[in-house]
Amino acid sequence: MASENWDQVVADFQSSPTLDVWRAYMKEVYCRLARRWFAAAPPGRRLKTDLFEEAISIHHPMAEFPEGGMGMDGSISVVAGAKNNLESSSGYRLLVSDLRRSPIRPGTLSSILSGSSLDHFETEEELVSGLAEVTAGLTPGGVLLLTLDNPQNPLIWLRNHLPYRMLNRLGLVPYFVGKTWSRRDARRQLESLGLEVIDETAIAHAPRAPAIWLDSLTTNWRSTRLGDALLRAYLAFEVLEGLPTRYLTGYYIAIRACQSKARETPRSRTADYSTTADQAPLSPVSK
Repeated sequence: MASENWDQVVADFQSSPTLDVWRAYMKEVYCRLARRWFAAAPPGRRLKTDLFEEAISIHHPMAEFPEGGMGMDGSISVVAGAKNNLESSSGYRLLVSDLRRSPIRPGTLSSILSGSSLDHFETEEELVSGLAEVTAGLTPGGVLLLTLDNPQNPLIWLRNHLPYRMLNRLGLVPYFVGKTWSRRDARRQLESLGLEVIDETAIAHAPRAPAIWLDSLTTNWRSTRLGDALLRAYLAFEVLEGLPTRYLTGYYIAIRACQSKARETPRSRTADYSTTADQAPLSPVSK
């Protein structure tokens, strides 16, 4: 999907109700997982591979990144929106860059959060290329937290087998979703790149459509107390992660992988990063 389409998507989200409780829920789900899985990562710089949440809401995982963290997105409008929402005092470095041609120097990142960033490519080849480019930035011992749409979830399976244009016109899928992998396929791809898979699970178990509908319905008359109650209710569903049925209820699969050795890349990189939000993007790409 082209960068200019994401420009329109982010503009639409910024002008619509913010769904603060749903965004706060997703932030907390990711932050809880990051606290668990990044605890053993070596010290150093952390990268987030898209900035959509940062562009549309104050509730986003990067809010808890260590100082000097990096964020990357293919849309200059998304990066500019994220820049406006992030506190400059935290020293974030925001890049406009194609995930399939990452400018990050190999072996310079201690940890990477790739939260459903690779779910928006049209072809399997692009998905493979994006994963290879992203993980090349990890230092030996570095940790990747990867999430992908969960094809075992019945609603995700149904969505993936219905025409995107129809779902988009009905307002059920506001942006393009593309290829994804099963847990087995994702593990195989990571291992082929020299990473060791340490953990896997399923996250985001609150029923998405009803929760978003309820959040939207109560936007105009919500009190702080009601918002807190909704957030607690959504987070209560995360107990389902501990059940054998978690891959049927979770919206995303989550995998923790460790870079076990330095890798050679198919091309040389001469820069640590690409353009910032104040400059033009390198090229239009999927988010």
